[in-house]
Amino acid sequence: MIMEDVIIKVPAGKILIKNGCCPKGCSLTNPEKTFAGKPAMTAVVRLNGKTGTIHFNPFFGVFEYQSDLDPQDGDLVDLYCPHCETSLSIQEECSLCQVPMFAIHLADGGELRACPKVGCRNHHLTIVDLDAQFAAFYNEERRPKM
Repeated sequence: MIMEDVIIKVPAGKILIKNGCCPKGCSLTNPEKTFAGKPAMTAVVRLNGKTGTIHFNPFFGVFEYQSDLDPQDGDLVDLYCPHCETSLSIQEECSLCQVPMFAIHLADGGELRACPKVGCRNHHLTIVDLDAQFAAFYNEERRPKM
C-alpha cells in the first residue's frame, strides 16, 4: 500500500498519548506517575554513566518531564524500556541535532518520534489509521471528523 504524508497542525497538549510501547510491545504507560491526572510515559534513562528513570508528560507537544537524574539542556540521553531494557533509539536522525531519535510505538502502527537531546523540540507523530488513532488519544470530548 502506498502511504502519503499529510501535515496536520494541532495545538500542544490537545493529543493524549495513552498507550505507548517499546519496540517489543511492553507498555511505557505508567499509571503510578501522572501529569495533569493522566499516566506518564516512563523509560529508563542513561546519562553520563548513570542510570535512572524519566517520566514524560503524555500530552503531545508538552515538553515536561521528571527524572531522578538531572539532565541539563544539551545533554544527550539514552532511553530504554523499563521492562525489557530494549533501546528506544531508531535509525532516523534529528534534522536539527544529527543524533538518532527515539520512538514510542502506538496502537495501529503509529509512532511518536523525538530527539533525545535535552532542550531540542524536534518531534513528530505518525498516525497510520487516523480514525482509530484520534479515537484512542484525542484529549477532548469531540474529535475531528475525518
